Amino acid sequence: MKIVTVASQKGGSGKTTLARSIAVAGTAYRYTIALVDTDPQGSLTDWWNRRGRETPALVRQNDDVVTLLGQLRRAGEGIVVVDTPPSVHGFVQSVIDLSDLVLVPVRPSPDDLAAVKATLRLLDGQPWAFVLTQVKARTRLVQEAARVLAQAGDIVPVQITDRVEYAMSAASGLGVTESEPRGAAAAEIHLLLSYVLRRLQGSARAGVG
Repeated sequence: MKIVTVASQKGGSGKTTLARSIAVAGTAYRYTIALVDTDPQGSLTDWWNRRGRETPALVRQNDDVVTLLGQLRRAGEGIVVVDTPPSVHGFVQSVIDLSDLVLVPVRPSPDDLAAVKATLRLLDGQPWAFVLTQVKARTRLVQEAARVLAQAGDIVPVQITDRVEYAMSAASGLGVTESEPRGAAAAEIHLLLSYVLRRLQGSARAGVG
């Protein structure tokens, strides 16, 4: 299985939203998807419990997440999506080192841009990309954030807009591609998933299926 990790040392950047949205969208395309929640707050686990469905699967984490991810990688074809905590935990570096792709969500704000450096220090040599999240409009601030991030690395070519659909779907244990499959939020997630799949196809690790 390929491992996609959503990581940022800044809280509130939208990691859990990205993780569950990618997983739900991928399941609809008949990919085998497993979710791993490494955040002690357990927001992804709470969402999955509200969901009441078996897919995407939530793999219960023991104390050794590195061993767990190694077992999942050897389990066969598919994708593991890992949600990580915002604060510094020793295992986050190990999770990133095992990843085939790391998505770094960033809100277009001065505070979030300043906090990016802490995350980038964890990404030495790993495939990764920024995702602009909670974008309110195509304002000058958003344009400046995109310019600054582009100087540091790749940016996913779709912005995740600050839409109420993300919160409403989460409250019901759904993804936006399920609650409003023809909506603008769903379109964003489909584009994000397409980007992720293209990047994973270029990875040298185990295949996606």
